[in-house]
Amino acid sequence: MTRFRFATVVLVLIAGCGYNFGATSDKIPQSAQSVTIKLFSNHTRERGLEVRLRRALEDEFRRRSPLRIVPDPEGDLVLSGVIRRFASTPVAFNGTDEAVQYQGVLQVSLTLTERATGHVIYQNPLLQESQDFGAQRNVVITSSPHFQRGPVDRRDLENLTNVQLGETRKREALDDLVDGLASDVYLQAMEGF
Repeated sequence: MTRFRFATVVLVLIAGCGYNFGATSDKIPQSAQSVTIKLFSNHTRERGLEVRLRRALEDEFRRRSPLRIVPDPEGDLVLSGVIRRFASTPVAFNGTDEAVQYQGVLQVSLTLTERATGHVIYQNPLLQESQDFGAQRNVVITSSPHFQRGPVDRRDLENLTNVQLGETRKREALDDLVDGLASDVYLQAMEGF
């Protein structure tokens, strides 16, 4: 069997199973070809968080969506929202009541609207992502893949104070929260999950 025939058979089988490559929900109008991702309003003290989130959302849509990302007011669909909260709360303490582990929480509300009709396709008043992170040398697992992807080298841990390490880990957690939230927004708004 030639490669062409094999590829054709595989595509027919995949299509027969209900799988599609341009994954969008039934709620997305067939006529939609583009999306505008607006800068979310930022109600946190984290400066620039709205820019980071928009970039992550645009990256997610470029990777997964058949829709083109276009500037406002060109998009057939408009994704807008509010960053409601970013907080890091201590969740574990050592024997002297010093925080050793925190939980970062990022909350947004969002709306996906069809521009031409004003019809709200998807709305979520509270979407939340959370992640725990260590803030002291003795609770940071340097062999974890998550730590190894970050900017801190394990040899540098001895030179960082707990405050410096905590802030660095908080920044890494925020990056992960933004990426995770962008993925969740795409899945819920575009694929209906």
